Amino acid sequence: MNDLRDHFQEIAGPISAPSNDQIEADLTRGRRALRRRRVVQACTGSAFGVAALAAAIAVATSTSAPTAPEDRVVAGAAAVQLVAYKGEQPKGFTVDKVPDGWFVQASELGYVTIAPDKAKNPGPGVNPSTDPVYDKDSFADKIVVMLESKDQSGPSRDGKTVKVGDHEGVLLKSLRGETPDGPAPTAPGGDTGWELWIKQPSGINLIVQVWQGLGLTEAQIVELGAGVHVHKDAVQGVG
Repeated sequence: MNDLRDHFQEIAGPISAPSNDQIEADLTRGRRALRRRRVVQACTGSAFGVAALAAAIAVATSTSAPTAPEDRVVAGAAAVQLVAYKGEQPKGFTVDKVPDGWFVQASELGYVTIAPDKAKNPGPGVNPSTDPVYDKDSFADKIVVMLESKDQSGPSRDGKTVKVGDHEGVLLKSLRGETPDGPAPTAPGGDTGWELWIKQPSGINLIVQVWQGLGLTEAQIVELGAGVHVHKDAVQGVG
């Protein structure tokens, strides 16, 4: 039996330990996949448990003076203009600005999704499961506003310290995801998306997540984040 086990081990080869970047990418991808489920659980009081993510050691964010965000569009992306939002305000949050031609698609106490106007009229041949921009609860290809979950305490990686209105924020470039075949595809110019963390007076962070390839500059992400206001009935996710 030992000879057979040794033979299998020789065939399989040594097991390589994952790098810190691979672990962080897996955690980021897992948080994105579970975020909506965690928030819905918190809002509805569901008794069903949500699988917990592996614990990550929190890394202190940059303590340097705020840095001016860059105002350049990612290569290959169309220019985006921010305009005053004139629609019905979402639950739990107030939104001052959205990209021109976008609307508030989902309004929940725990999160808000902002999507392009084309998502209003999916048409008879559209399948939201394969084209998630039409699924109001999907975060893909959208801007998402939410509070950090109750198991988080700020970003787990260093980022650029920025001034967001009257608050201090941290702007992070999202990590590139991994697939069984290697690194996940990125948007033109290598854009992997962004996260803006904004510390609130309560000590909780507001997160503005921008999917890859949407064409917003760093300065526009900060401007958009400065126009998001958290109200007392906003809910944190759990998980």
